[in-house]
Amino acid sequence: MRDKVFLDTNILIYLVNEDSPFHDNVSNKFKEIASKGEIWISRQVLREYAVVMTRSGTVEKPLSPENVASDIEKWKNTFHVADETEETTRILVELIKSYKITGKNIHDANIFATMMANSIHALFTLNTDDFQKFKDLTLITI
Repeated sequence: MRDKVFLDTNILIYLVNEDSPFHDNVSNKFKEIASKGEIWISRQVLREYAVVMTRSGTVEKPLSPENVASDIEKWKNTFHVADETEETTRILVELIKSYKITGKNIHDANIFATMMANSIHALFTLNTDDFQKFKDLTLITI
């Protein structure tokens, strides 16, 4: 069985955003990971990607709604999609209580909860600080 690796939103952004200084390194690391394991995302990651990539001032060249929609369609058919279930919500509630998570950090906790509910223990992200607090998580970065 191949290892499961979950992609954080920032990885999708840097894969597409060729103007980013992270693009080449993220692309190379992504190819390495994809050759060895299963790539997973969630619908939350797809939504976050759409928000960032269509927002002026956030990326150098925002995408049109048509291009973002095309990317979402492509990725949901290319990668494994971890759906949020009742188990995800149960885990999220436990994480919020045990780690005292508040505000925007709940988005990251939900990503981790989705991963745990789907038995995924590795995350490719450039935002390692946001996830270091979680036990049983392997962080992959460039």
